[in-house]
Amino acid sequence: MPPQPGRGPVMNDVARLAGVSHQTVSRVLNAHPGVLPETEARVRAAISELGYRRNSSARALVTHRSALVGVLTTVPDHPDTVRAVVGMERALGATGRTVLYAGAAPEDLSAVAERLLEHAPEGCVALVPGQEGELAALQHPPPTVVIDPDPGNPHHTLAAVGTDHLGGARALTRHLLGLGHRTVHHVADDAPGHAARTRGWRSALAEAGAPVPAPEIPARTGPGGGHAAGLALAARRAAGEEVTAVLAADDLLALGVLRSLAESGLRVPGQVSVAGFGDRPEAAHLVPALTTATGDPAEVGEAAVGLLLRLLGGHDTDTPLLVPARLRERHSTGPPPLRRR
Repeated sequence: MPPQPGRGPVMNDVARLAGVSHQTVSRVLNAHPGVLPETEARVRAAISELGYRRNSSARALVTHRSALVGVLTTVPDHPDTVRAVVGMERALGATGRTVLYAGAAPEDLSAVAERLLEHAPEGCVALVPGQEGELAALQHPPPTVVIDPDPGNPHHTLAAVGTDHLGGARALTRHLLGLGHRTVHHVADDAPGHAARTRGWRSALAEAGAPVPAPEIPARTGPGGGHAAGLALAARRAAGEEVTAVLAADDLLALGVLRSLAESGLRVPGQVSVAGFGDRPEAAHLVPALTTATGDPAEVGEAAVGLLLRLLGGHDTDTPLLVPARLRERHSTGPPPLRRR
């Protein structure tokens, strides 16, 4: 029997067409084990034929759960944010939950978070670099997972998932040392996560017995900061210092370093090798293409949802979960000049 005119199909319509019970349809929709493959196939065929869609509002009334996962970010325009949300949606698909997305300017974070909580999400995932304390201070927040929290932030009451910044920077430094460079210079600013990358750089130099260049090159954030730092490195090289390899704490800093070295007449990688961190979409299209490292943002998003589901299930999540940062070796790194043939 087709649905009555004027209303969409409901679960009972699917059950009648498939010749099964209402409970069996519910089990199929919720990926419940124990449904025979041929029964599931009939239910799926009936869903397709009728064009049935779940009514999440009705489901929430029955289960007393909103089936919503809030995603809150102060970096909505960053490519990694978009890729992380794709990973979250993929991981949530089998659970019947939906992402409720909210982007906020940093100064509006608390107000936007409160509006998000008015929709009663079951849990939240947050990408709010350096502002985790504001979330921890909210009254009666739902279970929350923070992506890439600032390691220096004193608020560690929230579960955390992140990229292994330390391990990624260590791998990049080892890569450059393995090419034959005696040491690696480092350009970093004070952005969240960069302190861990600096520790990774230092630990790799220490493991190899390589000297730590001094003084370090601090930088302003972004390509402009990298450009100024690159000019300082070029000047030190012109004064006789051995500068053959540079690890920038992120790809935007590396972009500025590349430009300043070109302006100084230095070839990359012929005279100076340069590596970044983050694998931004532009990195592979620079000239030369940038060697970098990153954790897959979609994988980070999936891991954040996995951790949130553990929280919702009442499991302990005290230990931060780290997604490995993988090396992307490209054309901006090579042997030092004296080793080239």
